[in-house]
Amino acid sequence: MLNGKGASLLDGYMEDLATDRIYRLMIAQRVRHSNSVEILDDAGLPIRHTPELIHELFDEQLNQLMREGANSGDAPAAATLREARKISEEMIRKSEFNPA
Repeated sequence: MLNGKGASLLDGYMEDLATDRIYRLMIAQRVRHSNSVEILDDAGLPIRHTPELIHELFDEQLNQLMREGANSGDAPAAATLREARKISEEMIRKSEFNPA
Protein backbone atom coordinates (compact mmCIF):
# COMPACT_ATOMS: atom_id res chain seq x y z
CA MET A 1 0.00 0.00 0.00
CA LEU A 2 2.88 2.34 0.70
CA ASN A 3 4.80 1.08 -2.34
CA GLY A 4 7.82 0.21 -0.25
CA LYS A 5 8.20 3.71 1.14
CA GLY A 6 7.64 2.55 4.74
CA ALA A 7 5.80 5.70 5.85
CA SER A 8 3.20 8.09 4.52
CA LEU A 9 1.74 11.43 5.60
CA LEU A 10 -2.00 11.10 6.23
CA ASP A 11 -4.10 13.94 7.68
CA GLY A 12 -0.95 15.60 9.00
CA TYR A 13 0.25 12.44 10.77
CA MET A 14 3.00 10.08 9.76
CA GLU A 15 1.60 6.62 9.21
CA ASP A 16 3.90 3.66 8.82
CA LEU A 17 3.41 0.00 8.05
CA ALA A 18 3.27 -0.91 11.74
CA THR A 19 0.48 1.58 12.37
CA ASP A 20 -1.40 0.31 9.34
CA ARG A 21 -1.07 -3.25 10.62
CA ILE A 22 -2.31 -2.26 14.10
CA TYR A 23 -5.39 -0.53 12.66
CA ARG A 24 -6.27 -3.54 10.52
CA LEU A 25 -5.79 -5.88 13.48
CA MET A 26 -8.05 -3.74 15.68
CA ILE A 27 -10.81 -3.76 13.06
CA ALA A 28 -10.46 -7.53 12.53
CA GLN A 29 -10.68 -8.13 16.29
CA ARG A 30 -13.89 -6.13 16.47
CA VAL A 31 -15.39 -8.26 13.70
CA ARG A 32 -14.09 -11.50 15.17
CA HIS A 33 -15.46 -10.83 18.66
CA SER A 34 -18.58 -8.88 17.69
CA ASN A 35 -20.86 -11.54 19.20
CA SER A 36 -19.12 -11.62 22.57
CA VAL A 37 -17.91 -8.04 23.19
CA GLU A 38 -20.36 -5.17 23.15
CA ILE A 39 -19.15 -2.02 21.39
CA LEU A 40 -21.18 1.15 21.64
CA ASP A 41 -21.62 3.79 18.98
CA ASP A 42 -21.50 7.57 19.58
CA ALA A 43 -25.09 7.47 20.84
CA GLY A 44 -24.29 4.74 23.36
CA LEU A 45 -26.13 2.07 21.39
CA PRO A 46 -24.59 -1.34 20.76
CA ILE A 47 -23.20 -1.73 17.26
CA ARG A 48 -22.14 -5.07 15.86
CA HIS A 49 -19.02 -4.95 13.71
CA THR A 50 -19.98 -7.17 10.80
CA PRO A 51 -18.13 -7.49 7.49
CA GLU A 52 -20.99 -5.51 5.95
CA LEU A 53 -20.52 -2.64 8.42
CA ILE A 54 -16.78 -2.61 7.78
CA HIS A 55 -17.46 -2.49 4.02
CA GLU A 56 -19.78 0.50 4.51
CA LEU A 57 -17.24 2.29 6.72
CA PHE A 58 -14.49 1.72 4.17
CA ASP A 59 -16.80 3.14 1.46
CA GLU A 60 -17.48 6.24 3.58
CA GLN A 61 -13.80 6.82 4.29
CA LEU A 62 -12.79 6.31 0.66
CA ASN A 63 -15.44 8.79 -0.49
CA GLN A 64 -14.27 11.32 2.10
CA LEU A 65 -10.62 10.97 1.05
CA MET A 66 -11.54 11.38 -2.59
CA ARG A 67 -13.67 14.48 -1.87
CA GLU A 68 -10.94 16.05 0.25
CA GLY A 69 -8.30 15.30 -2.36
CA ALA A 70 -10.42 16.75 -5.14
CA ASN A 71 -11.02 19.93 -3.13
CA SER A 72 -7.36 20.42 -2.25
CA GLY A 73 -6.02 19.62 -5.70
CA ASP A 74 -3.43 17.38 -4.03
CA ALA A 75 -5.19 14.04 -4.35
CA PRO A 76 -3.48 10.71 -4.65
CA ALA A 77 -4.68 8.94 -7.78
CA ALA A 78 -8.21 7.64 -7.29
CA ALA A 79 -7.10 4.22 -8.51
CA THR A 80 -4.41 4.10 -5.80
CA LEU A 81 -6.93 4.91 -3.07
CA ARG A 82 -9.38 2.32 -4.37
CA GLU A 83 -6.65 -0.34 -4.54
CA ALA A 84 -5.45 0.45 -1.00
CA ARG A 85 -9.02 0.19 0.28
CA LYS A 86 -9.55 -3.13 -1.51
CA ILE A 87 -6.31 -4.61 -0.16
CA SER A 88 -6.96 -3.46 3.42
CA GLU A 89 -10.52 -4.74 3.52
CA GLU A 90 -9.50 -8.06 1.99
CA MET A 91 -6.69 -8.49 4.53
CA ILE A 92 -9.15 -7.86 7.37
CA ARG A 93 -11.65 -10.32 5.90
CA LYS A 94 -8.97 -13.00 5.48
CA SER A 95 -7.25 -12.26 8.82
CA GLU A 96 -3.96 -11.47 7.07
CA PHE A 97 -2.09 -8.75 8.88
CA ASN A 98 1.38 -8.65 7.31
CA PRO A 99 1.45 -6.68 4.07
CA ALA A 100 3.37 -8.28 1.22
